[in-house]
Amino acid sequence: MKMPLRTFPFFLPALPVFFVLHGYRENLGYIHAGDALLLSGIYVLGSLLVFLAFRLLYRHTVKAALAAGFVLAFYFFFGALHDFLQAHVRLLSRYVILLPAFLAAAAALVIALGRTGRDLRRLVVYLNVLFLIYIGIDLAGVVFPARRPRPPAFGSAASGDTIRFLPYSGRAKPDIYFLVFDAYTSSLALKEQYHFDNGAFDRFLASRGFRIQKASRSNYKYTILSIPSILNMAYLDRLRDIKGGEVAEYYYLSDLIRDNDLLAWLRANGYDIVNCSIFDLRGHPSPVGQSLLPLQTRLITDQTLYSRFYRDIGWNFYRFTIDPLAEREIDRSLDNDNQLMGRLLAASARRSARPRFFYGHFNIPHPPYYYDREGRRRKVAAPYRPTDEDSVQDYLDYLPYTNQRAEQLIDRILRNSGGQAVIIFMGDHGLRYHDSLGYNPLSFVQNQNAVYFPGGDYHLFYDSISGVNQFRVILNSLFAQRIPMLKDSIANVKDKK
Repeated sequence: MKMPLRTFPFFLPALPVFFVLHGYRENLGYIHAGDALLLSGIYVLGSLLVFLAFRLLYRHTVKAALAAGFVLAFYFFFGALHDFLQAHVRLLSRYVILLPAFLAAAAALVIALGRTGRDLRRLVVYLNVLFLIYIGIDLAGVVFPARRPRPPAFGSAASGDTIRFLPYSGRAKPDIYFLVFDAYTSSLALKEQYHFDNGAFDRFLASRGFRIQKASRSNYKYTILSIPSILNMAYLDRLRDIKGGEVAEYYYLSDLIRDNDLLAWLRANGYDIVNCSIFDLRGHPSPVGQSLLPLQTRLITDQTLYSRFYRDIGWNFYRFTIDPLAEREIDRSLDNDNQLMGRLLAASARRSARPRFFYGHFNIPHPPYYYDREGRRRKVAAPYRPTDEDSVQDYLDYLPYTNQRAEQLIDRILRNSGGQAVIIFMGDHGLRYHDSLGYNPLSFVQNQNAVYFPGGDYHLFYDSISGVNQFRVILNSLFAQRIPMLKDSIANVKDKK
């Protein structure tokens, strides 16, 4: 009697299961088990289709499984291979070399398998046992995960410096709107560096009672660094101690957003949270997704050949794709912004017995630049072309549309709240324009910053405030806190988009 382990290629369905399980284990706590099972099912079904295609070619189960396994292994583990080559043999990591090399190897294997008459059962046994062992190891890691200490509250998770809050017994707890317009550069920087007059928008803000911090700066030049710093009211001093590379650092920063100290304090003081942003907050996941699959599964799928190719060079091929499909993908950021603004305004219009903190984060005027200065829809070539952010004129032409959306949003909030809500309007960083004269880090962090208080008491604000002190001043002003100010600095951290 033949042993199934020697005759049936279990390794083929086990390969996608291992890929998803390994990613699930690495991202334990970030991905729902049901979402991982859904992704596994989709990948196993896809693997079966690839196997059937080779089965039609060979009329031989084992040969078809080996050919399909080679192709699928390259597809699933492309991210790991690409990262390794970039770190150690950068020339070979270029797509123009790597993809033809894979196609040549795949063609050679397909021909060799078709011609061979050798008994391949030993290889099947080896692969079956190998993947069963791999799956067993990762299952053990899921069932018996290493304990990770919970980050301590109030500041020390980000910087190690504890923020000491005073008890607040006051009755004044206004709704607070934190509106982040991604990459919105300060009017001062627009005038001095790009000769653009943003005075009409500044006059709008002033007419509504806002106080503009003209020389405001973010502490970091990227959103994933700037937002956790603002919400934790601290510099990211502990980032340098994170082990495990960029993936571990991204998880850490995402944790600092999800469980940030500002919202922890607001919750403790009776605030409800309304999340209208692209980030997950504790108990309030982001309301927008990026694909048909759950958003969190991107932590796994981003390692595949398709995701890496799409991220790195896929935009070059948009002009060859079917227009409705390409435009739907290109419009995703715009659709998300519309959905987030609609959700925020709908919640704003509803009455609540409890005070609320609204976090709205919108991807404007960040590229892609959907509209020109006349409000006409541009033919955007790709969602995030690497050169888009160096197209300063496109950015400047996009600002009138951005200002129009911001003005409409602010006026609706003022009307819904009767002027009794606090509104913070900020860019999380400035325009990251690399001009031909060299690198100017100041231009990357000069951000728009305006605050509306119902009582108009802005005496604690100052023009050169930076992100780490934004909510320190707000809490001191509104809730009788005495949180000391930090030095307003630009933090030099390696690029993290």
